Amino acid sequence: MLKNLVSLTEAINSLSRTLGETINLDVESVKLTQATGRIIAQDIYALEDRPSRDSTAVDGYAVRSIDTLGATQYNPVELRVIGVLRPGQTPSDICLEPGTSIRVHTGALLPCGADAVLMDEDVKSIGNKIYVYRQAPKGLNIVLRGEDFKKGDLLASKGEVVKPAVVTALAASGLMDIFVYRRIRVSIVAIGDELIEPGSRVVNGRVYNSSAYTIYSSLVKDGIFDVYYTGIVPDNAEALRKAFDREVERGVDIIITTGGTGVSESDVISRIIEHADRVVFRGVKMRPGRPTTSFIYRGKVVLSLSGYPVAAWTGYELILRNALIKWLGLKGFERKYIYAVLDKRTPNNVGYTSLIRVIVRDENGVFHAEPYMLRGSGVISSLLKTNGYIVIPEELEGYEKNDVIKVYLYD
Repeated sequence: MLKNLVSLTEAINSLSRTLGETINLDVESVKLTQATGRIIAQDIYALEDRPSRDSTAVDGYAVRSIDTLGATQYNPVELRVIGVLRPGQTPSDICLEPGTSIRVHTGALLPCGADAVLMDEDVKSIGNKIYVYRQAPKGLNIVLRGEDFKKGDLLASKGEVVKPAVVTALAASGLMDIFVYRRIRVSIVAIGDELIEPGSRVVNGRVYNSSAYTIYSSLVKDGIFDVYYTGIVPDNAEALRKAFDREVERGVDIIITTGGTGVSESDVISRIIEHADRVVFRGVKMRPGRPTTSFIYRGKVVLSLSGYPVAAWTGYELILRNALIKWLGLKGFERKYIYAVLDKRTPNNVGYTSLIRVIVRDENGVFHAEPYMLRGSGVISSLLKTNGYIVIPEELEGYEKNDVIKVYLYD
């Protein structure tokens, strides 16, 4: 029986401190094309105003707003077109004079003297003249210098995970190389005499290894890791130590195991802990994933997750991801969430934090969350058929029907 279980908060805090003590993430320079999913190592500021000058927001005609006063569908104003300005061209020194306009394309710099841009549908073009059918207020369809961002504005923060929008902003500011932390190197070891790999022939008493693939795919999807899958190791302490030694020599930062976390004579983690540098925690007050364990082996962090896929995923989701956020101050790594009306009363065992998978649906603009009550740690359909989860804190007996609660979304 597991003793001295720690709370979920204690597990997160302890693992976060341990990661900080044992892992040194070097900083490296990468091109923007390799930056997506990386962790930014220093604040990044805009190198120049964007746009660098006032520019046009639409295809149309640059005008002096004063020249369009009184223009209507039935009383158009006639203006002479004196040129064309396209993106990338520098406006000439010729300023708009009263009664003139310049044909412009979206993104072109605003010509001298103009203070508004009329869209094509607001005018009629005949020869070198246009007839204006609406009055143009000053600033119409103009993007002002620095309106997007100004030189020196913070574009991305240290600890931020690079998303496509960040890449766009950095590219628009003229940056091509940025400093990021190297990826966290993680090895996954599946433990169990009963396991066989997908693609193998099923024999009596054997089950396909799915938990290791659950964690592997989660790590890859999150993007900040280099992930190695080492295969299946039998329930044998010596074999597991050899597997650990290989990963230590590989130079990984974290070793994640699936399976073998119980306390029976066949559960190998309880025996390998005897050779640990120290134990971070042995069991967590959460469901599923109660046997989740962490320790240090030859200076490397080991996180041992349940052999059941849902419980293994819960350990990764609630403990490791949150420990990484706390350790590195990650921004943009948190799960998105919404608030939804709970469709059923959902009980909790006081003293344990529970993760409950839910089906979220939108009913006329109001989100509802239906708990998927098949709680078994091996019920994979509880992940397939749901799109989010709720967390019930250890001090609560549960949530009541129609409570409005926070729901974390998978994507």
